[in-house]
Amino acid sequence: MENSTVSVQTVAVERVRHFAANFPALEKRFEGKYPRIFVSGHGVYLVDSDGHRVIDGGNHLGVCSVGHTHPEVIAAISEQLQTLEFTSLEAGASHVYVAQLAERLASLVPLEGPIFSFTSTGSEANELAIKIARDYFRRLGQPGRNKILTRQSSYHGSSYATTTATRIPAFRDSFQPLVPGFVELPQPFPGYCGSCDLGGVCPGACIQQTADLIEREGPETIAAILAEPISIPGAIKVPPSDYWPRLRELCDQHGILLIADEVVCGFGRTGKLFGCNHWDIRPDMMSMAKALTSGYIPMGALAVNRRIQEVFVNDPLAHVNTYAGHPVACAAAMKTLDILERDGLVEQAAGYEPSLVRGLEAAVSGVSWTTRVSACGLIASVELQVPATIDAEAVRMDLWNECYEQGVVLRVTRGAQTVSLLFYPPLSISESELAVALSGIERAMQSTYHLHQRNLEESIK
Repeated sequence: MENSTVSVQTVAVERVRHFAANFPALEKRFEGKYPRIFVSGHGVYLVDSDGHRVIDGGNHLGVCSVGHTHPEVIAAISEQLQTLEFTSLEAGASHVYVAQLAERLASLVPLEGPIFSFTSTGSEANELAIKIARDYFRRLGQPGRNKILTRQSSYHGSSYATTTATRIPAFRDSFQPLVPGFVELPQPFPGYCGSCDLGGVCPGACIQQTADLIEREGPETIAAILAEPISIPGAIKVPPSDYWPRLRELCDQHGILLIADEVVCGFGRTGKLFGCNHWDIRPDMMSMAKALTSGYIPMGALAVNRRIQEVFVNDPLAHVNTYAGHPVACAAAMKTLDILERDGLVEQAAGYEPSLVRGLEAAVSGVSWTTRVSACGLIASVELQVPATIDAEAVRMDLWNECYEQGVVLRVTRGAQTVSLLFYPPLSISESELAVALSGIERAMQSTYHLHQRNLEESIK
C-alpha cells in the first residue's frame, strides 16, 4: 500500500469518527486494511485507493438511487450553483426552486393537500414531525396529548427525540436520560416483536397488542404513532397485509396522528414510490430524505396534510432550519425524480425482487445455522443465527470483509448472536450487475460460514 494511502488511513482513524467502526478490532483481525479508502465512484461501483472496484450494495445507507456521479444530476447541480447557490426561507423570503419541488412532490405523496417542511436529514424530518404532533394538540387545547408511540426494532434518527423514538438498545442505552413521553409498540415481524422467534410465523397479534396498549395508556394522552412502512434494522420486516390498514383504522378511531417514516422506503426502494403505497395508506405526516436527492446533496422533508397545517396558518410554527429548501438540493431532487420516472427505476426495483430472493437463498444454501431471507423490492436481508459457541462479532467482521474482497460492499450488523446482512444497491443496477453482486455474496457467505464452522469443529476435537 502506498504511503499516501497509509497516511489517509491514519488521519481518518485519528481525526474522524466513523459509524459503528471498531478500528482496533479491525486492525487486529485485518492488519493494514482498514479503513477502506474510497476515491471515486461511477454507476453502481465504488473504487478504493488500491484500485479495487466494488458494487455499492449498501455503503450508501439507502441514499443512492440513480447511481454514483450521474452526469445529469451533476449538470443540474452545476447549473444551479451558477444561478443561485443559497438563500433562506426566512420571514417571508422564498425562491422558485423550492416552490417547484414542493409542487412536484405534492403530486406524488399520498397525503391530502400536503405542505412541506424541508430539512437537511431524515433525523431532522422525524424530529420536526414529533414537534408538530405535540404542538398540534396543544393548539387544539389538549396539551396532555403528547405521547409518541414507536415500534420495537425501529430506527428513526440520531437527534435526542428521534434517538428516544428509536427502539434499538445499542442506539439508546448510552444516552440516558432520554426524552419523556415515548411508548414502545410491538413490531409485526417474527423475532422482532417480543412474542415469536426468528424462525416463527407472525401470528398477526401485534395490531391487537397495539390496540390494547392504546387503551392502557389512554387515547387522550397519545399524539401520534411514528412507524416505518417496512422497518429496516436487523431485517427487512415486511408486516402482514392487514397490519397497516388496521393501524390506520386505530388512529382514526382514537384521533391519533399517523406518521410514516419513509426515509429509507421512499422513492422506489421497495418497488413502490413510497412504502405506504403497498397498502394504499394515507398517513397524516410523512418524513423522507436519503433518495430524495440520490445523496448528491443532503436533503430531507416532512409532508403534513392540510388538516394539520390549518392550525398553524395564522400562528406559524416556531421552528428554524437554516438550510431548509436549499436551492442546490432542490435541483438535485428534481433531476433525481426525472431519472426515476424516465428510466422506470421504481418498476425495475419491483421486478428484481424474485431474483434477489433466489440469489440470497442460494447464498445460504447448505448453511446449517438458522437463516432467513427477507426482501421487498430492491432491499433485502439475510439473518444468520450464529451458534452460541461461535463469536458472532467475528462472523460479522469476516462476512463484511469477505463480501468486500468478493467485490460487494454492503452492511453487516449484529444483535447478540444474530448477524444480519443488508443488501440494497442503487436502483439503477443492471440485471447483469445484480447477478455479479449476488454471486459475490454467495461466495463470501459460504467462505465465512465454512471458516467458522471448521474452527468450531476443530476446537471440539
